Amino acid sequence: MFGSCSACEDSAGTGCTDPAYVEFDPYATTDDGSCGTLAVYGCPYDAATNYNPQANVDDLSCEFELVDNSCPADLDGDGSVTTTDLLSFLASFGANCL
Repeated sequence: MFGSCSACEDSAGTGCTDPAYVEFDPYATTDDGSCGTLAVYGCPYDAATNYNPQANVDDLSCEFELVDNSCPADLDGDGSVTTTDLLSFLASFGANCL
């Protein structure tokens, strides 16, 4: 109800209270049974040299190999800049990279 906290109090503070789970809510005071996915810390990015396929929580340990690319416009990695590189660029032009 507007102007009253009675409705808020019914659902406030419920959530997953176990920090060992991905669904953990640090603001929850009452466990509502929503814990379901055990957190596995590691590097979840397959492009990393220390990729862990079981990881579902990024622990900021990812390591990436630096590649010396003397030809940054060679987008397809075939050793030359050609029409296919331009088409690859145009296919992703305007994409939102979040």
